[in-house]
Amino acid sequence: MALKQELFGRTAAGAPVRRYTLTNGRVAVAVLDRGVTLQSVTVPGREGLVDVLLGYDDVRSYEENDGYLGAFVGRVANRIAGGRFCLAGAEYALACNNGPNHLHGGLDGFDRRLFTLTEEGPEHLAFALESKAGDQGYPGAVHVEVRLQLLEDGFSLAWKAEADEPTLFGPSCHAYWNLAGQGSGGVLDQQLKLFAAAYTPVDATLIPTGEVRGVAGTPFDFTAAKPLGREIAAPDPQLGFGGGYDHNFVLQGETGVPHSCAEAYSPATGVCMRMDTTLPGVQLYTGNCLEEVQGKEGAAYGRHSGFCLEPQYFPDAVHHPEFEQNLLLPAKPQRHVTTWRFSVE
Repeated sequence: MALKQELFGRTAAGAPVRRYTLTNGRVAVAVLDRGVTLQSVTVPGREGLVDVLLGYDDVRSYEENDGYLGAFVGRVANRIAGGRFCLAGAEYALACNNGPNHLHGGLDGFDRRLFTLTEEGPEHLAFALESKAGDQGYPGAVHVEVRLQLLEDGFSLAWKAEADEPTLFGPSCHAYWNLAGQGSGGVLDQQLKLFAAAYTPVDATLIPTGEVRGVAGTPFDFTAAKPLGREIAAPDPQLGFGGGYDHNFVLQGETGVPHSCAEAYSPATGVCMRMDTTLPGVQLYTGNCLEEVQGKEGAAYGRHSGFCLEPQYFPDAVHHPEFEQNLLLPAKPQRHVTTWRFSVE
């Protein structure tokens, strides 16, 4: 086990951004203190090590592009309809940074914040952030801690949050995966299995309608592994709204208890990835809006160059009492963890 620290660059405002790399000779995970952003994940493939995570080589690219590559997004991941919500009789207005809706914490979400390193070791890193009351329009001050733990065959990301008054809180890890290697092209031939028998359909602005719909007999059925692209162009209005998959799936497990989330596989490299989480949902996003941007090592990231599996509370839960709520209360910390493990076939 080893830890390497280095200056990654400086923000436009001149603040230093540091990269921390944990490695055990098999798996290497690099993370930035800006946004607790996963910058690279290198794992064994059939013919050697493979970096399976999309990212950038410099701070400016993270600042200028809005794809949230690898970032810890929040306060609340995904969308809140109309950028407004009511809580305890008061109405709160948030930035609408995704058409008519609020997305991933707003214009200055966690993905753009410099976190403070609070612990370090050859196998783990811990970061903290203070989010003041009124931050991006949310009520309450929140203290959040994020811990990255290197494992023999992967890593985990755990977070804990505490608030001084009731507020919404539901971050996620917005990693883009390409198990054939970042920069290797599209991911539609890569196979995915989700431990989900239902999903939450959306409207034309990708806000859940409130329905929980079974996946059987639809293009959303990933209960058995299949290529991501097999039915991505099917004549289903749901796929048309986002130009592919951009939907929340209902996981079959108890919230707060680790349960199976997803399994993915690349036929090209043999890399297998398994995800477990304590969260109730996962957003499958197939990189539908990725444009021709320059990623690591000069790689061109185009449409479907990576896929996201974002563990989360259901999107827009505050407007759907039938969904489990992402409410953070004083004296009741919120804790969750997601684990990624890798193998080769």
